[in-house]
Amino acid sequence: MGALIPFVLGLLLGVALTLFLLRRGQGDRRDLTAPPRTVQRPMVRVGDERIGDEAILDLIRQNRKIEAIKLMREKTGLGLAEAKDAVEALERDMR
Repeated sequence: MGALIPFVLGLLLGVALTLFLLRRGQGDRRDLTAPPRTVQRPMVRVGDERIGDEAILDLIRQNRKIEAIKLMREKTGLGLAEAKDAVEALERDMR
């Protein structure tokens, strides 16, 4: 009789946890047949001025994109993703 009470409590706790996880997971289901969503990041602006440093533009012209991103980060203090977006925007404007 002494082992029956912890067994029943454990069983009830397990059922309650299972029901909680099942209800919680219903909103996370995705439709795998739908086309993939594309997320467009907004173009980064640093203050009100355009970024157009000649050294960065020269690196882009020489297809040295990684170095251009590094230089962009040094000059503006942007994060990696923002600097990459800014360099790619400059690259698109040059074409």
